[in-house]
Amino acid sequence: MSHVLGATFFALLLVAPLARSATVTGNLTDISLAPVNTKLLFSPTNEVSLTSSGLNVGPPKIVDTTNGAFSVVLASGDYTVSLPLIASRRPFCISVVPTNVTINITNLLTGCPITNTGVPLHINTSQIVAWSTNGECSLIDTNITIPPGTLRTRSVLIVEAFGAFADPANGSPNVTFQLKLGATVLLSIAKPATTASWHLRAAVTFRSAGLFAIALGSLALTQDNLGLEPFFFGSQTATVDTTSPLTFGLTGKINDVAHTENIICEQLLLKLE
Repeated sequence: MSHVLGATFFALLLVAPLARSATVTGNLTDISLAPVNTKLLFSPTNEVSLTSSGLNVGPPKIVDTTNGAFSVVLASGDYTVSLPLIASRRPFCISVVPTNVTINITNLLTGCPITNTGVPLHINTSQIVAWSTNGECSLIDTNITIPPGTLRTRSVLIVEAFGAFADPANGSPNVTFQLKLGATVLLSIAKPATTASWHLRAAVTFRSAGLFAIALGSLALTQDNLGLEPFFFGSQTATVDTTSPLTFGLTGKINDVAHTENIICEQLLLKLE
């Protein structure tokens, strides 16, 4: 009996799949083709993956280059590779096949998927009140910074917000909304307003990405006071740098007539498509 069990166990060892991990190698150079000593960060997807030896739940892995050269053992799967010490270079993606051989990283390059599609980047959790006495105010309850490389060609930022204008003195003050990326004003619309509820929807489409990315901003605002002239639905292009962190902004300003006017932002959602 023991001989049968031993033979069975030995047979299972022969047919059991072995864990496969590729050794990924490569060389980094600068624009003059000189070796670069820096760090590489290999980040797996946020999905737990199944391997022949169990579940792969590991965090990102960082390696140092020596005279530009590096070597790292990676399980099969998709990875985003970034250069944390070289902020001007955007991340790139590789796909590691199930193998135990050594592969140069140049043979693993693949297009990066757009992550977080349709997932909210930010949701206001509190009401924002922009008083006329405070001038231009943010309608977002915190600072929003979009990481480098997040925005790509055909990326779209969608903003939707609901709120109200308060004009107790019936002075019909001028109201201005501005859509911003970093220091760049993508779009600005202005009209007289009085007490009313409003709904705003804006989109920023990236026609290209990089140091001189072209972004098209469009903004539409409606209000439920039909006696007022409607806000125009505007579109405008601007050049931005998507390889650097970008602060997203939506601001409102209501002119000070009687010191009691304000813009209230009840809800705001920002998402990436």
